[in-house]
Amino acid sequence: MEQKIDSILYDTESAKPLGNWQRGYSSERGYISETLYVTEDGHYFLYGEGGPRSRYAQRVGPNTWGYGERILPFSTEEANAWAENHLTEAAFYTALKEVTYHGCMTPMMIRLQCVTADKLKKLAEEQGRKAADIAEEMICQALEDKA
Repeated sequence: MEQKIDSILYDTESAKPLGNWQRGYSSERGYISETLYVTEDGHYFLYGEGGPRSRYAQRVGPNTWGYGERILPFSTEEANAWAENHLTEAAFYTALKEVTYHGCMTPMMIRLQCVTADKLKKLAEEQGRKAADIAEEMICQALEDKA
């Protein structure tokens, strides 16, 4: 499935799957399957599909629901939260190691105080950028100042 959202093309065929979570069997009405993907540009998205009693159900007639599918763009924070709730930590980091960006990138999980994380998120929203990119710039600047 491919879908263009906010001028970004999300395509399950060309993006890298990071992990999958399922509940039930595809023949069941409440079946859900979700797969977290990352594009070559580092944009995360969730591809979800499910039966007529799932959150992915689509209306097929008056008062009638059927199988549905959807793509949901995710921020880095949302992708991490989804992975934390649906994948083992080892599975998520194994998948991330295989993702190549512009040059060499090493995935790291850092913990920030809530106040610091909130300030970083707010700054990212104001600048229309990813929080991870801003954090990397700040770390690089701090390391250069130490040298």
